[in-house]
Amino acid sequence: MIEDDAVHLERRKPLADLRALRESLREEEQRVSYWRQLVQGRLDLVRTALDGGHPSVDDLAGLAAARARTGARRRSPAATHLALEGLVSPLAGLEALWTAPIAWDDPTALHRLGRGLIEAEVKLSAYRRALHERIDDCTAQLVGHYQRDPAQLAEIVPR
Repeated sequence: MIEDDAVHLERRKPLADLRALRESLREEEQRVSYWRQLVQGRLDLVRTALDGGHPSVDDLAGLAAARARTGARRRSPAATHLALEGLVSPLAGLEALWTAPIAWDDPTALHRLGRGLIEAEVKLSAYRRALHERIDDCTAQLVGHYQRDPAQLAEIVPR
């Protein structure tokens, strides 16, 4: 390897790391968005129960359809492990809210579950905003790299 090749490889490494970071942030954002939808759907069920209702299968299908997003990748709720420097993921512990039974005829338990779901939704929303800020920052840094050295675009643009 000649010296110019070594310098070029070293210059590309931070760009590759930046791309990898952005991809991991996007994956985490997808996990958070998925859980947020689960929490919101469960909260809808709790609110229905607090209003004295018992949702039918059609009601549940309607809630699911209203929250569906075309093109969004779905992930299992079990996929909750990704540590990001400086961010504390609220995903840990959500399984307890997910598996907690909805006590249709126990207003006290419904209120307790509802409060937990609201708290989780607030934390997930704040975390998601922070992830979006990080993704935007990574994107801006990538654009800066490409503006300084347009030849680097050849690595990502299909020929």
